Amino acid sequence: MLRLLVLVMLMTAGMFSTAGASTIGWTDWTAATTGASGSAKGAISVGGSNIDVAFNGVLSFAQLGTGTNFWTEGSPAPYTNNPVIDNAPTPSELLGLNLRGSYSLTFSEPVANPVMAIVSLGRINQPVSYVFDTPFTLLSEGQGWWGDGNYTLGGSNVLTGYELHAAIQFEGLLSSIKWTSAPDEYWHGITVGVPDDVAPVPEPSLMLLLGSGLAGLALLRRKEKNV
Repeated sequence: MLRLLVLVMLMTAGMFSTAGASTIGWTDWTAATTGASGSAKGAISVGGSNIDVAFNGVLSFAQLGTGTNFWTEGSPAPYTNNPVIDNAPTPSELLGLNLRGSYSLTFSEPVANPVMAIVSLGRINQPVSYVFDTPFTLLSEGQGWWGDGNYTLGGSNVLTGYELHAAIQFEGLLSSIKWTSAPDEYWHGITVGVPDDVAPVPEPSLMLLLGSGLAGLALLRRKEKNV
């Protein structure tokens, strides 16, 4: 009985273990309209399916797979130096923002725990703030294309950058991400992606098996004590 319980517990421990960093399905931006009523469209390929992404807001410019790769990383790496993201954003896939305003990213179906990569948010002497409609976690920041700046956090949903290159993550199942940006700045860029896997949730049957094993061990020890 004891050997069986040990086996069950080892199997359970394996099911509870979490995976390492995930490959991120970053958005492939395919079309954009710049200006005060800007928009962009793209798609995320993850889990064998494609998820459409729509951006709306003031858009300075968009990279649709060509041009300078502003997602290059130095040390510390701003986008992959964390336990969540395994791959930096796709080269030359970026939305450039420059004016204060309201922004949104809308997904064609809810996505789990999306991540956002940010390049050059603010300047050393001119901070820019993103105020999101949902809490986020700062995963990593570091040496990007325009250097290694600094940041401050305001509660769980405000990120202020001083030439910041970073990656953040939103938790839960989301159909959209909305935020405001201020003040105006030369430009700062973003893209969005989705992890290709989610930490496994233990099956109810496994929990029942573990509970039965523990109960069996308790019964066995009680019998041994009464002998």
